[in-house]
Amino acid sequence: MGIEVDTRKSFLCREHGQFTAIYTWVNDERALILLNHLRPGSPFIVIGESAAWKYDDTLYLAEEARRAVDRLGMEPSMQTWMKLATIIHEGLGDLIKMPSAPPADYLKPVLGHMTLKADGQAIHSEDIRVEKSGVEYV
Repeated sequence: MGIEVDTRKSFLCREHGQFTAIYTWVNDERALILLNHLRPGSPFIVIGESAAWKYDDTLYLAEEARRAVDRLGMEPSMQTWMKLATIIHEGLGDLIKMPSAPPADYLKPVLGHMTLKADGQAIHSEDIRVEKSGVEYV
């Protein structure tokens, strides 16, 4: 199964020296994507929310950080492993706190405005908009 990533719709993006951490949605799952931005075209690491609990184990985190450094084509050193392990561990909280889905994408024009009233008092009001869906031909 392939993955679908649209970094333009990412929730959060942080740079940590040579690493970039992108918090986004991959195949409708919250995910943390790690890449080495100093080496364009190099592989990237995806940590899905469904596997985030595994990284609470220190030994698992250390082993995965070591493997990730190798996959990213970086110099294997204790300092690099620790830096990547720290980025992963500290980023898990942000991964869990992000919304479960990206915000809706709407067509440009606002079609109208609606107001909900009770006893003549406005309780809530919002614009009427059409959400993008289906196939889009360009």
